[in-house]
Amino acid sequence: MVKIQEVLANQVHVSELFHIYGELLSKRQRMFIEQYYDENLSLSEIAERYQISRQAVHDAIKHGRAALEKFEATLHLMQILRRGGGSQGQAGWRKKADMILDEMEKSLNEDASGLEERLQAQIASLRDILPPPREDGSGSDEAGDGVAA
Repeated sequence: MVKIQEVLANQVHVSELFHIYGELLSKRQRMFIEQYYDENLSLSEIAERYQISRQAVHDAIKHGRAALEKFEATLHLMQILRRGGGSQGQAGWRKKADMILDEMEKSLNEDASGLEERLQAQIASLRDILPPPREDGSGSDEAGDGVAA
């Protein structure tokens, strides 16, 4: 049986990811995730608002969560923020990361030709500004709270 703490931790985790990477999701995924996690609406309430099936809402949220997890696995921005990446010394990093994320979003809205190469270059740029891994070899979120499918 799933504990209430696990459910809440999962909701907070997805909400945090959404606030970091949400602009990279489709409009539909953004709307549904925001309403489900931030406004605490049920799948049925969201489905009723948009006159679609509950399953369609569930699928959009499920795919959106998977995309958010993939963005974090690739870019590690939430992990950096948890380690104190929001401190004064990281102001330059934040500005560079925001600029690269803006470029990524622009690439998604442009012509699809060469999209993969542009996004790979932008991901490489983000990796260049990330701090090096810790000496103890821990590079992952110690909370270990993943998203249930």
